[in-house]
Amino acid sequence: MLSVLSSRRIAVTVAGAALISMTAACGGSANAEACASATKLITDYTSSVAANVTDLEKYKAANQKLSEDLKALAGTTDGDLAAALNDFSTSMGGLKIDEKDPAAFAAALPEFTKKLTEAGAKIQTTCA
Repeated sequence: MLSVLSSRRIAVTVAGAALISMTAACGGSANAEACASATKLITDYTSSVAANVTDLEKYKAANQKLSEDLKALAGTTDGDLAAALNDFSTSMGGLKIDEKDPAAFAAALPEFTKKLTEAGAKIQTTCA
């Protein structure tokens, strides 16, 4: 079982990567409204995760919700922004946490964080 400390590390790592990747994502692009919505989704996710760092099930639910919300937002856009939002959604949806095997999750976390950061960078570029 994951310890509270491990859960907090996971939450902080993922939320931090998500928030950093979206920092300053809203620029003067034609997609400003969608970019603002994406930033709000990430901010809401970060708040939710921070409020539930000791509850693994709520953390998993927050990850799934963000994935679904980003996918829905991607459906309202097109081109590079849609692709970037879908990449971010896929990364979030791909995060699987098995509390019985924390070592496997810890081993997968660097690659997950890399994918999340890359997807966030694509959104930043598209929204700039």
